[in-house]
Amino acid sequence: MFDIINVPLGWIIKVCYQLTDNYAIALLLFALVLQIVLLPFGIKQQKNSVKQASLRPKEQAIRKKYAGRTDKTTQQKMQNEIMDLYQRENFNPMGGCLPLLIQMPILFALYNVVVSPLKYICGFGETVIKGFQAKIYEVMSASAIEGFEAFAAEKTVRQIDLVTKMREFMANGVEFIGENGEAITADVLPNFNLWGEFMDLSQIPSFESIGTEAGWLLLIPLFTLIVTLGSTFITRKFTYQPNPEAQNDMSMKIMQLSMPLLSVYITFTISAAVGLYWIFRNILSTIQQIVLSKAIPIPRFTEEDYKAAEKELNIKPKKEKKQKVRSLHRIDDEDEEEIEEVSENTGKPELKEGVKESDAPKLKDEADREIKKQKKTEDNK
Repeated sequence: MFDIINVPLGWIIKVCYQLTDNYAIALLLFALVLQIVLLPFGIKQQKNSVKQASLRPKEQAIRKKYAGRTDKTTQQKMQNEIMDLYQRENFNPMGGCLPLLIQMPILFALYNVVVSPLKYICGFGETVIKGFQAKIYEVMSASAIEGFEAFAAEKTVRQIDLVTKMREFMANGVEFIGENGEAITADVLPNFNLWGEFMDLSQIPSFESIGTEAGWLLLIPLFTLIVTLGSTFITRKFTYQPNPEAQNDMSMKIMQLSMPLLSVYITFTISAAVGLYWIFRNILSTIQQIVLSKAIPIPRFTEEDYKAAEKELNIKPKKEKKQKVRSLHRIDDEDEEEIEEVSENTGKPELKEGVKESDAPKLKDEADREIKKQKKTEDNK
């Protein structure tokens, strides 16, 4: 079933390799071809983001309507109103997920193509491939070559490793026979070296290889980390963020860091060729996002736009409650027990010990004038 994807991808890589005669450049060309094929989905995703951004003033107006109310019932009502808004405006919030869903099967298919080049790139059948493996085992066993036991068990041998051994033995005069009885030459097999005999991309990066020629493969996880982090940061700047405040949330920051780290971990479990493809893919995706953000820009809104959205949805702004200013000489009944007591010397109410005058209610101008007026009336009498 998976061959429906694997076979076409294998054919594309084969063509790219025949054009470039370099496996690394072939992977770059392959990534570029896929980027072009998936471009319509990228455009659709950008238009979906523009549509969502255009609804932001109305969405913010709805959120403002329920601001300060965190109970579950109110929050559910707010979400229902937002979803109703999306439905009226024909916006699907899940529409931008399609490109991501498509990329994952392609990545898994690419892994199968890379580790099984004899089947998907060279086009050999299962019987012929088993014959290659038997020939390698025969030569290694007869020559007492260390490690030949690994090739005795059929399930433990990767085709990508078979290719490496076949090229090595062909250089020493060993013949491998194809389906029609013809001898297979090294030109038919892909060369996984980055250039010359340097950096075999068929191998898996490992810290155990430090100090050997294979140690250079550790550059793949390193560049994967750098490129993935950079791609995440740049793409976020050129992509609409429906909830900008959440970007500063600690859980969001942890997620943005965990994904690049997960990518690095994966590069230590698969052939370096897949890791190199992932680097190319991230770079091309970032460039595409920058170009699309310029060609199909996200709309910007002013304060007047947000007020217009509130008016359209008939959402009235809440009035701020004025602070009650009370006279120092007219302490409210509910405050008397807290801040005043009757003086033993004067018999009049005074502030309690430890209560500062600045802590008492502020004196109103109107109250001052009223008190002075009453005092003046009493003096005249």
